[in-house]
Amino acid sequence: MLSAKPLKQKGTRIEILQLPLGSDSEPLGRLTDSNGRFLAFHKEFLDPATIPIGTRVTVVGEVTGTMTLQVDEIDYVYPTIDIEALTIWPPKMPAYWFRPYPYMGAYWGPYWGPSWYPYWVAP
Repeated sequence: MLSAKPLKQKGTRIEILQLPLGSDSEPLGRLTDSNGRFLAFHKEFLDPATIPIGTRVTVVGEVTGTMTLQVDEIDYVYPTIDIEALTIWPPKMPAYWFRPYPYMGAYWGPYWGPSWYPYWVAP
């Protein structure tokens, strides 16, 4: 989501960057995989503070036409959608990579058994 703006007549206008969707309809991929922006209109008021910029959303609705607005100094033609269903996805948690321990652990080697007795245990 790029921005959300309350409107007097139509509820809330949400500017969204299109991204490919996964099998669960969650936006995936890099920002460079986008096919552009679109405007989605929600019938009710949505507080812009509850949907901060960068929030991943999925909308379902009817394409209603186009609208031309300025993006920096360029006139950009946005497709418009009337929202029937809106899903706000929780933030993705970063996947941390942990280094393995520099040793193999207590159960490594030819001695494997209770209390690490030096008895050979066959697999």
